[in-house]
Amino acid sequence: MRKTAILIAFLSSNAFADDLAPLSIFGGQEQSEIAGSSSYIGDEELKKSGYTDTERIMGRVPGVFSQTEDGLGLRTNIGMRGTNPNRTTKINITEDGILQGPAVYSNPSMYFYPDAGDAEGIEVLKGATAIGNGPRTTAGAINYISRSVPTEGTKGYFNQTFGDEGYLRNHFYYGATMGNISYVFETHKTAYDGHKEIDAGSGNDTNSGFRKNSDLFKIRYTMPNSYMELSSQNTSETSHASYIGLTRTDFAANNNRRYAISSRDKMDNDYHRYIFTYGMDISPTSNIVAKVYKAKYSRNWKKVGQMTIDSDGVEGGDTETVSLSAIDWQTNCAADTGAELRACNIITNGTAMDLTGESIKRSLGHRDYGMYGYDIKYNLSAANHDITIGYRQHSDYRDRHDSGISETYTLGSNNTMVMTASDYVKSFGAGMSGGVSGNDDYASAESFSIVDRITHGNFVTTLGMRHEDVEYWEYTAGTHGKSRSVNNSETMFAASTVMNMGNGKSAFVAYSQGYQPTGSNTQEPEESDNYEIGYRSITPNSYMEIIGFHVDYDRLYETCNIAAGCADSANTAKNAGEAHVTGLEFVYRVNNLFAAPQMKGAANTGSGIRYPMAVSVTVQEAEHDVTTGSSFADGARIAYTPEEIYYISLGAETNDWDMQISAKYNDEVYNKGISTAAKTESAWIYDFRSAMDLGSMGYTGARAFLNVDNLFDKQYIASSHNYGVRPNKPQTVMAGVAVDF
Repeated sequence: MRKTAILIAFLSSNAFADDLAPLSIFGGQEQSEIAGSSSYIGDEELKKSGYTDTERIMGRVPGVFSQTEDGLGLRTNIGMRGTNPNRTTKINITEDGILQGPAVYSNPSMYFYPDAGDAEGIEVLKGATAIGNGPRTTAGAINYISRSVPTEGTKGYFNQTFGDEGYLRNHFYYGATMGNISYVFETHKTAYDGHKEIDAGSGNDTNSGFRKNSDLFKIRYTMPNSYMELSSQNTSETSHASYIGLTRTDFAANNNRRYAISSRDKMDNDYHRYIFTYGMDISPTSNIVAKVYKAKYSRNWKKVGQMTIDSDGVEGGDTETVSLSAIDWQTNCAADTGAELRACNIITNGTAMDLTGESIKRSLGHRDYGMYGYDIKYNLSAANHDITIGYRQHSDYRDRHDSGISETYTLGSNNTMVMTASDYVKSFGAGMSGGVSGNDDYASAESFSIVDRITHGNFVTTLGMRHEDVEYWEYTAGTHGKSRSVNNSETMFAASTVMNMGNGKSAFVAYSQGYQPTGSNTQEPEESDNYEIGYRSITPNSYMEIIGFHVDYDRLYETCNIAAGCADSANTAKNAGEAHVTGLEFVYRVNNLFAAPQMKGAANTGSGIRYPMAVSVTVQEAEHDVTTGSSFADGARIAYTPEEIYYISLGAETNDWDMQISAKYNDEVYNKGISTAAKTESAWIYDFRSAMDLGSMGYTGARAFLNVDNLFDKQYIASSHNYGVRPNKPQTVMAGVAVDF
């Protein structure tokens, strides 16, 4: 029976295999022995799809969903099994098995996300199989595998893609082995001018797109029974991103419109990460892998968040501050009066501001994040036991540099943004007001895990334990005075059993405890009990899996920030009481839908046409329960959690060409789990891709391809919160050439 990379390395004694172990959180296990839901998206599939953002890549994985923010996947919000996807704070994200911050414990909001376009593989774990990963152990974990060094010879790849709205993608890597030394260099660059139509105005920036560059270098030295590897990764991004959306009325008129007030909103990101790895075979049945890592991330997000308004519009009147989150975006400002109504009219209709009294405030949004630590895994195989012991010491921080610092503008009658002072020039200089305030956050975390996989007859039982001990500090920015300290300590357990029924069929049950740390807030850590029951069938041609799951939350932990529709100054958290998630996941994949049953497994050879198909379904109920002190009503949906997720793809392929059409159903979700007025819309989105091998033309290893994202140009309200509604990406046509060498 074929093996796939589908189980956590904690459960495997083969973690030192050349193709998996130093980088993977999965191991090589028979799928029939896996106690839970896991998925692996490999290099070939990633290259074929042409997707560069996690939102689209995860479309086929059951139980995983996203809440789009910009339609481009730059600030991905991922949830699993009913968890709130806001800023991906509820699941564990790693790259090469190392926490992918930028500050996982002290400030877990994922403003920076791994570059999915250059990943070699992506691994997804849900439920009990993720017990070895932390700190978030309720829903699951996603691990991105960066480009690995070649084990022999050389390997290389080049992709050049062109598309609508100035889309440009360049992806190149090359690696080689010379004796005991192996290395790989990779660069990935994407650019897009954007599909938003910013209100015209002299001097306004009309670019709503982005530029993103990522570079990776690895070098490995192999010795008898051991190796050393050094990895360096650098990513930079400039995106013309804004929190400001549209009123529903303006969205209906032109869903790709963007107000002039947001024309200068822009985010600059800079990320650096270093990992040193040492691995050694201690004996034929045991090994150890140790990693030392350090990462730093800086962001500077200049964005409009509030206005100073004279409610009667008459020069000399009293003014007041209006936060953009206080405007009634959902019903075209119908509930607004006074200063809020005038602010709405200025934004939506371009009504001129009083140059002497009213102003637009544009905050700086400068943050520095960092993390460092070491991670050790010891793997032992003895008798019928495969044991993995893990230990990690981790520290991270978030420093604020800008609270109270802002630029001021007015909006002219021709929708022109006019600065009332000189621009910011990377120093607290002319044109800036305010000073350093707010809080800096720091965390130190120690974790220990042990997982034992026990084989006995037709049964495989896995027992796991993880302990997290976390200490937080909060400092007043600019003074270094400690304002608060918090300690969290939690021990979690997991148990699962798989029964091998023969002929590729298996059934399993699993239980695990979940944990969500609080950061420097004083709330109690979130706890959960997670249950799974499943059945799978594997044949040479097909894969089928059906899983039922249930999660009971105690002290559900929720964070309020701008991305969730809160006020600009809000970054609060609370325990929202009890909640539950109940759902069903179904997956079916077949290599050749129309082949005779006895031929389907061998249908990947020859020149005939094959018809691969994939289907995944998720149906879930994620609701708050009535508890004393909870602000949520009984049965209120957990924010941004869909009830239904569907994916289907059908392709046709030969040895020389392939094509595929896929469809993803995006269900409506609710803002904050309360407001029915602030919900998104549901829609089916279709994608198309086709490629042709150019080997017959003398270009060995080359292929030409055509991709159409959002084939039928369906745009809908994909995001909705207190700053307005926003669309998904429109139809985008891309074409190019890729070469493996």
